[in-house]
Amino acid sequence: MLLAACSVDRDKPLVFGTQRPAAADQAAAEQQGDADQGAAPASTTASAPHLAPISMNEVAVADVKLVLALGELDPGYVDAYYGPPEWRDQARADKLDAAQIEEQAQRLIQRMMASPPEELPSDPELAVLRKSYLKNQLGSLSARAAMLQGRKFSFDDEALALYDIAAPHYSEQDFQPALKQLDALLPKEPGTLAQRYNRYLDRYTVPKDKLASVVRAAIGYAQLPVRAHLELPQGEYYEPVLVGGRPWTAYNSYLGNFHSRIEIDAEQPVSILRVLQLATQEGYPGHHVYNSLMEKDLVRGQGWPEYQIHALYSPQSFIAEGCADFGAELAFPEPLRLNFERELFDLAGFDSGQVETYDRVVRTARALAPATIEAARRYLDGLMDANSTASWLQVYALATPEGATQRLVFFDHYRSYVINYSYGGELVGRYVQANGGAEAGSAAQWRVFTRLISTPRVPTGLQ
Repeated sequence: MLLAACSVDRDKPLVFGTQRPAAADQAAAEQQGDADQGAAPASTTASAPHLAPISMNEVAVADVKLVLALGELDPGYVDAYYGPPEWRDQARADKLDAAQIEEQAQRLIQRMMASPPEELPSDPELAVLRKSYLKNQLGSLSARAAMLQGRKFSFDDEALALYDIAAPHYSEQDFQPALKQLDALLPKEPGTLAQRYNRYLDRYTVPKDKLASVVRAAIGYAQLPVRAHLELPQGEYYEPVLVGGRPWTAYNSYLGNFHSRIEIDAEQPVSILRVLQLATQEGYPGHHVYNSLMEKDLVRGQGWPEYQIHALYSPQSFIAEGCADFGAELAFPEPLRLNFERELFDLAGFDSGQVETYDRVVRTARALAPATIEAARRYLDGLMDANSTASWLQVYALATPEGATQRLVFFDHYRSYVINYSYGGELVGRYVQANGGAEAGSAAQWRVFTRLISTPRVPTGLQ
């Protein structure tokens, strides 16, 4: 069983998301029950009374309120919320500090471990998945509260604590094959490989006067394979809005009632590649579809309140980012993907005869995505300073100098969140292929993917 609770000994490292036998979980829960009742800790030989059972809905409501409370201390922690407004008002009025939030989360975890999953005769697996999901979400919340109190983690330990999983380690040699392939694919021009690669991408920046129409067309095209395989809720929609002066290229918010809003900074260059990502990863079958199905099937279908909120630093983010990343591959295998790209090239005024070369360049570069994870690990663990990290990113992730600086800012603020992107997509892809076969975009793969994005899951369950 995965134990999300922390050690009782405050002088020892907290334990989040680590493996412990079920018997040890139960003993910890029983000892906490005695402590809550004012009793002396149970001996190793005497049997302790069990904690009073708690329903999963009670846990879920408490979890949502604790996430809201932590969001009052940690700006950006609540990525989306569409639950009762009075719960947010309560969080603002209660003004819990990080230590109180951590303690309450730990007690909830321990009561959960003393309570059986609720019976769902129509889908017994769903009840088990829900309990595991809630436990890991609360463990992650507890870890984040500990971090706000000054607790330090290594990169890998932080990833395990917050996201229930750690990414593999990578060496420079892991990226050499992709770098060599890109060197052969890119035009033979002066400059470093990173300079040549970024000049190539710049050629396919969508003109500003065509950006709105290209984005709308991409979203419409992305909907087609999704609607052929998924039953989306009535009235769902995904609203792109062009803005300016933002520190990011795009930001997606789920507003509830099957409605997503994505703000796109039109003052920054937006490439064809980014338009494709906006349409598929943010929209169909990405974040918008994921959140809409969760609301349809779990919030409204099952009456589960925990999906009315999305804690940014949580295992849910790993699943959501991974599903969005792999979902684009599922929806657009070749040749459908190339047809999609040709449509956008034509709309943007580019030579569609270059689509196949462009596609090979972009897809080869995807193999370099883990370089950003490795750079973040080495930087945050103190193995590389800012200057050497920026240089490393330019060589192995092909970042521009400005892009490398922006990634360092991201590392400082979001830390181990970077594992959720490329590694999330990799793990979701492996899971879908292992359970749905290797044929890209097959009906079997869609069935596995649909189950994955409409049920509670934890990252370690994908391994």
